[in-house]
Amino acid sequence: MFNKLFKPKQEISQETPSKVKQALPLQTKNYFWNPKNGLPNIGDYLAYETVNFVLNLKDLHPLDISVGKILSIGSVLHFANDGDTVWGTGRNGKISSEKHSFSSLDVRAVRGPRTKDYLEKKGITVPEVFGDPGILAPLIYPKTQLGTVYASDTQDVLIVPQLNDDLSKYADYTNQLVSPRQLPGNFLGSLTKAKKVIASSLHGLILAEAYGIPAVYFNSGSGENIFKYHDYYEGTGRTEFAIGTSIEECMELETSPIPNLRSKQADLLSCFPFDKYKQTN
Repeated sequence: MFNKLFKPKQEISQETPSKVKQALPLQTKNYFWNPKNGLPNIGDYLAYETVNFVLNLKDLHPLDISVGKILSIGSVLHFANDGDTVWGTGRNGKISSEKHSFSSLDVRAVRGPRTKDYLEKKGITVPEVFGDPGILAPLIYPKTQLGTVYASDTQDVLIVPQLNDDLSKYADYTNQLVSPRQLPGNFLGSLTKAKKVIASSLHGLILAEAYGIPAVYFNSGSGENIFKYHDYYEGTGRTEFAIGTSIEECMELETSPIPNLRSKQADLLSCFPFDKYKQTN
């Protein structure tokens, strides 16, 4: 199953889950990045569900946004256009400044201080509100309910690769792998069985910590810029975090203490741009 979920890139096909097919037309209002082959990447698709979850609290719909689109979970800042709203988004450090072509954004929160600094250097006002909206996942998919639906034994360690990783690095750990190329319920149902998570995927790290599971960053050498990892951790008040360059090293590393994320959850909900939405008939 794991290798099937990591199939080579292809055009969107019948393998695209129905939930993703239904969400794609709303990308222009509630933005989420989706791989070209149609199979979702966990945190990116969760952006769509998270915004919808918050909108539902006030009986709103993505189409009710008055201007542009909202960007939330993910290193997707370079997909923003003038007039868009940013709620917890981060910059991808490997994307050049030329790709960030906007000059005016409505920023309510960003993932961390490095994204804040980048935007402020472009002359954009950014509040001191940090947090990846992925930390709201336990509100949408409560651990107790996941444990009931996905009944299975706990695992000492689970491993979440990054989308672009060379899977041969994980040849000795296939029974501990959790593919990020799936929808949230199944992914989180597996992840929440772990006592510890090793992840090269930033989404994997954030979601593990959101559920109180200690996590170690595996620098897999896939070409991901470390900017986004520093951005997330610094946004939670940490300047140091556990990094390993092999799975074996990560197994031995002690994890960074997880801060209490409840206040950040509350901050993200409080600053959600409800004022940009108006109910339509």
